[in-house]
Amino acid sequence: MLFSQVLQTLGQFAAGFSPGSRPARSLEIDLVELDAPTPFEQAAIGTWTTEDGSILIDLRPDGQFHKAKPAAGAQHHGRYAVDRSKLYFEGETGWVALGKLKRGKLSIGEKHFRKA
Repeated sequence: MLFSQVLQTLGQFAAGFSPGSRPARSLEIDLVELDAPTPFEQAAIGTWTTEDGSILIDLRPDGQFHKAKPAAGAQHHGRYAVDRSKLYFEGETGWVALGKLKRGKLSIGEKHFRKA
């Protein structure tokens, strides 16, 4: 079992322990101030794809992202923030991920992306 699958399974297991009446929290990324993108943000903006083309991620200048897995027909949406070479992703269902941008390649977990 891949490490990411183990973490995902643990997250689902832990979700069973959380109280059901807990209010939904708002997304933590604040998009109120939309200034000109920094050089780090500018490097991240665009469409990214895995080497085999199985996953596409579109990082938009407004801090939104759209992730698609064409073969599976899956689509995910959410927000992202850039902090120098680190990208923080928060999906519409509350999942979070950390990405790293280095030498023109984006790494999120075990997946590696290049600009499309």
